[in-house]
Amino acid sequence: MILVGIINALVVVALVVTTLTKGFERTLPLSAFFMLLFPIETQIPLPGLFDLTTQRLVVICLIVLYVLFGKVRREGTPKIAVPMKHLVLLLIVWMFISAANSVVLTVSIKTVLSQITDFFIPYYIAVRTISKAETVHKILFALIAAMFVCSVFGVLQTYADVNLVDLLPRVQRRIGGLANLGDAERGVRLQTTFGHPILYGAALAMAIPIALYLLTAIKTKAKRAFLWVAVMLMFLNIYKTGSRGPWLALAVALGILIMFAGGRLRKYVTIIALLAATVLIVRPGVWQTLANIYYSSLNPDTPAGESYEYRYALYRVAYETLAQDSGRSVWGYGPESFFFLNLYAEFQGTMEVFRSCDSSIAQVWIEMGYVGLLLVLILLLRVGYVALRNVLRLPTPSKYLAIALLTSIWVFYFEMMSVAIWSWGQQTYMFWMIVGIASIYPHLVAAESVQQEKAGVAPVSLAPSLVGAQRLG
Repeated sequence: MILVGIINALVVVALVVTTLTKGFERTLPLSAFFMLLFPIETQIPLPGLFDLTTQRLVVICLIVLYVLFGKVRREGTPKIAVPMKHLVLLLIVWMFISAANSVVLTVSIKTVLSQITDFFIPYYIAVRTISKAETVHKILFALIAAMFVCSVFGVLQTYADVNLVDLLPRVQRRIGGLANLGDAERGVRLQTTFGHPILYGAALAMAIPIALYLLTAIKTKAKRAFLWVAVMLMFLNIYKTGSRGPWLALAVALGILIMFAGGRLRKYVTIIALLAATVLIVRPGVWQTLANIYYSSLNPDTPAGESYEYRYALYRVAYETLAQDSGRSVWGYGPESFFFLNLYAEFQGTMEVFRSCDSSIAQVWIEMGYVGLLLVLILLLRVGYVALRNVLRLPTPSKYLAIALLTSIWVFYFEMMSVAIWSWGQQTYMFWMIVGIASIYPHLVAAESVQQEKAGVAPVSLAPSLVGAQRLG
């Protein structure tokens, strides 16, 4: 516990010192790094209240520092209204309504408060604070730096059998128990500081497109070399997670980049694709592993196949459970209630208790009813629409960042169907950071174009709908 205390004290000191010496906006990249890096094992238990994770400690620091130092904006920077605030507020209201009718009232109330604190408040602070594209690049670089450290942990565990998380106090993780998951088909599966190998794989699949974009935007040779090493290590780690969903999501994401990106971004993605093909040819064992997992997924008698079928069964269970009560079908059983319901239903010919929920869609459906699911889907559609609009309207090279963000958002959506990823975990912090950046980036581009024009520098050509965007708010 002493080590945990030292880690959290250093995090607080780093945030405070950065704010005092460089300004509050420069604290956001460091906050992103901390939020994505630290595992649940660095938490400080507060009996009867909640677990003070490092991420929540970072959020508390951000709130205090924002109130004290974060409201002063640079002259000439755009004041942007908080994007999608009405949808987020509506969802929060419904979460409280669902929690008020929960079968586990205390658990649901704590869950709603934690989601507001963990995700919505950092989102609000970020979109109200970021005033320049430079900060966006620093935040994205910090995310890749965190995934690089996790990847180094993964390499140490894979080839030296050293798990640095074991140095921390043992904590019962939400899923996956105390150790890395594994089975006879896939062996030990990496999860490093994340709560589950699939969550780690999802974060890697979200990070790789961003790292490839940064390779086109960053000019420093040392940082570019770092990014190439990070990309290679992330590919190795995502393979070692043994997670089918992230593999498929990353493959589709890279395909999207090849089709719709251009310039050096397309070149780098093509290089990665050729390297991957070379590995499959030179190391046929890798291809055989992938093929075996694919065929196992089609066989319901194997662990991989059973896991695949279980996800479809969840949707049936969700529908049947809500159909039993008209009130519950509206507001559900309450946030985080699934794990207390002990739903009993037929699965593969026998009656089974559904103790885990391997789908965020099914979990939201059961816990917040049809209305809650509809609100979440509307919010996700709105986020996707904003990200796609950026791709269609932003000029080159700003468009390349928009494409990278869109692919990362798509990866998160895809993983929502196969794992409980929506309401907890480091990857969800990452998702809301990306959503915030995607929401305000066009306004930053427009504002910088106006500033360049005033300074006598030829501005980047902008779509008419983006000109004057800095006046929003």
